[in-house]
Amino acid sequence: MSAGSLAVGTPAWAAPTSAPAVLTPTAATGTNGWYRDPVSVNLSTTDAVNGVQRLEYRLGNSAPFQTAASATAPYPASLAGTVPITQQGTTVVGYRAIGGDGSAEAVRTITVRLDTVAPVVSWPGIVDGHVGHTATLIPTRTDPAPGSGGVFIHRMWIDGTEVTPLPVATSTLATGGHSISLVASDAAGNAARFDQSFVVTTSYADLDALVAGFVTSGAISAAAGDSLRATLAEAASLAGAGDANGAVRALNQFAAAAQRATEPGAARDTVVGDARYLKQQVTGTLPEEPATGMTVTPAAGPDPIPAARPLAASTNFPGAGYRVLYFSATKGFRHDHIPDTALLVEQLGEQYGFDVDVWDPRLAPASLPSTPFTSAADLAKYKTIIFSSPVDGTNPNSAPDADALNASELAALQGYIRAGGGYLGLHGASDAIHNVPWYRDLVGAWFTNHPGGQNGEGTCGSCINVRVNTEDRTNPAVAHLPKTWLTIDELYNFDHNPRAEVHTLLSLDESSYQRSLNSGNAATNPLRLMDGDHPIAWCQEFDGGREFSLILGHDRAQYYRDPFTRMLLGGIHWTAGQTEANCSTFRQTRTLISGDAAAGDLDAESAAAASALLDDAQAAYLGLNYTAATTSLNQIIAIAGNPAAGSEAARARLDRQARQLRDWMLSLK
Repeated sequence: MSAGSLAVGTPAWAAPTSAPAVLTPTAATGTNGWYRDPVSVNLSTTDAVNGVQRLEYRLGNSAPFQTAASATAPYPASLAGTVPITQQGTTVVGYRAIGGDGSAEAVRTITVRLDTVAPVVSWPGIVDGHVGHTATLIPTRTDPAPGSGGVFIHRMWIDGTEVTPLPVATSTLATGGHSISLVASDAAGNAARFDQSFVVTTSYADLDALVAGFVTSGAISAAAGDSLRATLAEAASLAGAGDANGAVRALNQFAAAAQRATEPGAARDTVVGDARYLKQQVTGTLPEEPATGMTVTPAAGPDPIPAARPLAASTNFPGAGYRVLYFSATKGFRHDHIPDTALLVEQLGEQYGFDVDVWDPRLAPASLPSTPFTSAADLAKYKTIIFSSPVDGTNPNSAPDADALNASELAALQGYIRAGGGYLGLHGASDAIHNVPWYRDLVGAWFTNHPGGQNGEGTCGSCINVRVNTEDRTNPAVAHLPKTWLTIDELYNFDHNPRAEVHTLLSLDESSYQRSLNSGNAATNPLRLMDGDHPIAWCQEFDGGREFSLILGHDRAQYYRDPFTRMLLGGIHWTAGQTEANCSTFRQTRTLISGDAAAGDLDAESAAAASALLDDAQAAYLGLNYTAATTSLNQIIAIAGNPAAGSEAARARLDRQARQLRDWMLSLK
């Protein structure tokens, strides 16, 4: 009888008992639970009664069993074996032991995900190293099957200058040799760099289309466009008839007319440059082309980040000068950055002299046993409270659930803020308490949605590349950042643009990702974003307290990047009252004027004049006219300097606010 037939009639208690299989290495060497290097499955089993005849395994549920280890009679009481796994893709490894009496235990399984091959990138628009001047280049990315998929472009360069991964319009490139380089990785983290050299060419049809496009954009008038296209058609006809001299004469006329019809800049350079190319083509004097082709080299991909745990529910560091509360309890979607952020905040506390209490039952035992939001008086022991993505169910996109804070907890928070407390809203803090307008004003804006990404990013399947603008580099939290910089993160859209109410520190350059190659079909179907103005970090003095919102921070990797952690630390320091920064807002100033006028501390005429000037200044700021905003604010300062305008204290408050707003405007020029 076969081992299989013997197993049918053997009682379960008679079969050997295998220990759960163990992988070597025990932790995945790639990202998203994938191995990037061969892995071994270690098997062991015991049968003290009948001994163990062999260990069997199969690669896939329908595959035949193979022997991992075997013994001869007399059979040993235990047996171990190792199975090397080199099969690419997701493999369900089944295993079982066969006893000395032929009995077989029930099949157990362990899943192994292995991908050792980097993705492949190609540019189908480039044919034999050449592409026309009206093409849009979008790369094709594949992960050789059976792979981990999710190919993500981490970095991209055009002619050596780094850009965000977007389609490349060849009309933005001069004719001649160019290069596009990118680093791409799959969900397992296998990566390669692809350097594509190519030549941009043009034709009479291409140049005609370019002129038409510049007419549409307004760079060339319709009348001038018609004349240019007629001259170009004449040149094409003469060249087609073999009249090189006539074609050159017409192209010279075209170039001269294009110079007159366009302002200095991209449009002029393109059409005149193409006319020059066509003259060289018709006369056979085009310069020798550079070499073209694709070069592929291995590149470092993202590495997995080990699971993090906070140090303790409450820290007591020697010499700590104050205490902060880290709040990340969730009743909706839960962000996986939460443990990393809790650990980072405690590490920052140890380094910079503050203690941390953690409130999040899902981080237990590193969490307080019960809510600290008991009263404003109880919260007063904290210099600031960090809301670290405490997402609840109040977002219409989420399943219904309780608020992040119940009514009494919210009242405690409101009392704490109104007594001068600090608040730092991190990422998903804007996706909480959607039914309380006061909280929206505190955090600045409510989350609505975000574009998606690819798992090949490594630690964030919903993140994409973006260029960030640092708007106010006088603020200590962002002073270390360049004027513009690149990052990868999840990019929130909001229920409204908060710019009019807050002091914007960072904003997103929407043009850098609206057609992102890493976000679905955005390359051909642009993302719907925030109409071009997209604040992503801000601060404000609100309702008596200090508020700082950093809406980046979904990606776990951010909490291990120095530029980001320095922003977070700066927000903690300012909201905790340990540093000073200009976080003035027009809303705060408007509230001050109306309050002092209502109290009789500013006379009605002066308050009305200051309010009108403040409206003018805000409108100028929103229109990017910082000079006009400064002029209006100087007039408010003059009102504050008039003893007849009100009490000395009220005028001093108004003067301070107007000067801070003016300093802000001056920093933006």
